[in-house]
Amino acid sequence: MKHLKSWRFAVVGSLIIAVLAACSGGGSAEYDKLKQENEELIAKIRKDSLYIAGLNSEMDELYANLDTMRAREERIRQAAAKMRAGSMSGREGSLTVDQSFAELERLNKENQQKIAQLQSKLSKAGKENAFLQKMVDELQKSIQDKDNQIKDLQITIASLQEEVAGLKSQYAAKAEEQERTQTALVETQNELYGVFYAIGTRKELEARGVIDAKGLFNKNKDLNADIDESKFTKLDSRTATEIEIGNYKAKRVELVPARSTSSYQLVESGNSVTLKITDPRTFWKTKFVAIVVK
Repeated sequence: MKHLKSWRFAVVGSLIIAVLAACSGGGSAEYDKLKQENEELIAKIRKDSLYIAGLNSEMDELYANLDTMRAREERIRQAAAKMRAGSMSGREGSLTVDQSFAELERLNKENQQKIAQLQSKLSKAGKENAFLQKMVDELQKSIQDKDNQIKDLQITIASLQEEVAGLKSQYAAKAEEQERTQTALVETQNELYGVFYAIGTRKELEARGVIDAKGLFNKNKDLNADIDESKFTKLDSRTATEIEIGNYKAKRVELVPARSTSSYQLVESGNSVTLKITDPRTFWKTKFVAIVVK
């Protein structure tokens, strides 16, 4: 554009000199002719200048898009590297890559449209002077160079996309395996920390097969040797801190098998009694307890 301005001012300057010369030595008809030619040339220069400025503006948009595309490409490269290194999760990496690819596709489509528009304008460019033709040739070359860069970028993107697709597949398999492992771990923990209780009178608990009623002198101090979990209520020892027993007195409650008295308290509130577990580790050394009420 600087060359264009210098050329324009040079032409205008020459015309002004010619006009002045005509005014000093020529007739009115010659002056009018030179004045008209000067105005026409100035108008043409202005038109050419605006035309070239428009082309340059469109080229600037194209360059900006290409810079953005290179930034998106680098973002994909970094995401792929992080996924390979395991410092980015498969889900996060996939989202980053998918968004970047979508943006690349959009920008590439937009650039192709801009290139087609510029090529159309260039094909219609005037060729009245060598300077304008030179500008047109330079713009055409720039467009071709950028078109080649886009094609190279597409090849790089295709390669990255194939690599990332493989990484996404690997991470999907790992995520599925991790989910299965986590589920198994939770189930194991639930089993490990699962504890059971049953409440009732001796006769009720004997009838349900919770406590052992065998033997003439058996005081029902033991649970049935063949324990059936379905006869009990299940708790999680990590979170269970108390058991509501019901409308009984604390002195009328007995635990089978017996527990250390330091591991629990029987708290009365009105007509109701609650078993509060103060030391879960000691209390649940035996995972099953029968709460015998009288």
